[in-house]
Amino acid sequence: MPPVQIVAAKDDVPPPYLTDNVVHNLLLCLAPEPAYLAVATAVSTKWRSVVHSEACFGRRFRLDYDGPTPLLGFFSNNAAGPFFTATGAGVVGLAPPEEAVSAGDGSVQHIYDARHGRVLMDGREDKELLVWDPLSRRKDFIPMPPGYFVGEGYGGGALICEADHDAGDDCHAAPYRVVFVYCGSDRPPTTMASVYSSRTNTWGPVATMDARVTFELKQPAVLDYTVYWLVNGRTQIIEFEFDTNSLALFRTPVDLPDFVVFPMEDGRLGYTGMMGPIIRVFAIEDIYEDGDATWTKVTTLHLDAMRTSQSYQQVLDSDTDSDSDDEEEVVLLLAHQFGPKAKKDSKIIPSHPPTIKSDNDEYNHVVIRPRVIGFIEDPNSILVRTELGVFMVDIESNEYEQLSQRIYFTTVYPYESFYTTGINLSYLFSLTKQQYFSFAYRLIKLLINTFRKKSPSY
Repeated sequence: MPPVQIVAAKDDVPPPYLTDNVVHNLLLCLAPEPAYLAVATAVSTKWRSVVHSEACFGRRFRLDYDGPTPLLGFFSNNAAGPFFTATGAGVVGLAPPEEAVSAGDGSVQHIYDARHGRVLMDGREDKELLVWDPLSRRKDFIPMPPGYFVGEGYGGGALICEADHDAGDDCHAAPYRVVFVYCGSDRPPTTMASVYSSRTNTWGPVATMDARVTFELKQPAVLDYTVYWLVNGRTQIIEFEFDTNSLALFRTPVDLPDFVVFPMEDGRLGYTGMMGPIIRVFAIEDIYEDGDATWTKVTTLHLDAMRTSQSYQQVLDSDTDSDSDDEEEVVLLLAHQFGPKAKKDSKIIPSHPPTIKSDNDEYNHVVIRPRVIGFIEDPNSILVRTELGVFMVDIESNEYEQLSQRIYFTTVYPYESFYTTGINLSYLFSLTKQQYFSFAYRLIKLLINTFRKKSPSY
């Protein structure tokens, strides 16, 4: 039997090429992680021109997305230099630049902040900072501020994005400011601060304070026009105010290690960390001229997998026989009340599994103490490391989500970003074949579903 020949009818016409408007509306449906739009730009020049139209597409894509900026992963510091850990599929090519790798001469580069798509870190030279954009690979080298002395311990740095976020501006293309606080002269002992502007490429006036402090390498908290850092020694917080260009110190509510400061949703400064088997969250009310501060207890979060049906708050409320307000006594009481006898509650983060297995053999079968290692502003959450990995805990709802199974963090700097039109092609090339086709499959599936909705007879 001869092969069947299919002859097109004379009135058959090829399907119309997708118009810019169709492609535009189609791509607006994609997930917000940068990899999806990066793959879309490789489909054709037409798709690439649509995605790279900031006025027509980029701004609307960010505004139409009903949710927080995608969390791509964490930057963190260690003895060999900063490193990156992805928290989602398809996040690739974000390893710190070569300037972040230890030069082998004993010097170690550190990250100070990661905010709105950029990272603030040490440069390779002693007298420079680096503002690095992991997606576009752009590097801005900034000289250290006036009066900075090499070898005087860590400074405190913060990145301030000047994009109009309510209007959907691209943070990667917006100007920024860098606040850096550092040790000045030791005769008399002083601490200094200055603000760098990318608009003018200059440092502003230097603020000074008659005290000498060193910093914890932890995330700074930014609230309106004020930046806060934890000071080594665990009992003080330093604040810098933009409006007055001034520095001040005030006291923390408790003297315990591994606490962090963070911005709360209601505009107050939060202070949180582990107290025995629980996380205690404080919020500041007033700061006085002598450095004292008034703090209130906001909430208590329980991270133990084993608990009784009685709640922690019930235990605290029932402890009427004790006249002591000592936090350590409260911790001991909770540890005694909630021991190994209880039933399991699946809504509580499991922080003490019977055996510990990680992706790092050095930590296998070693008890890793739970620790608050950072925060995320939206949603208002703290990041907790346990033996099972890193969890994001919502301050308001107490709901949690596991972000990573890795455990070798002491502090992290979350990196959040949308796709940017200035994305470097090496980001796309760093996708594995499996990752690339996974994203391509999602694009094709989206196309099919779109046409099915438009053509019921399909």
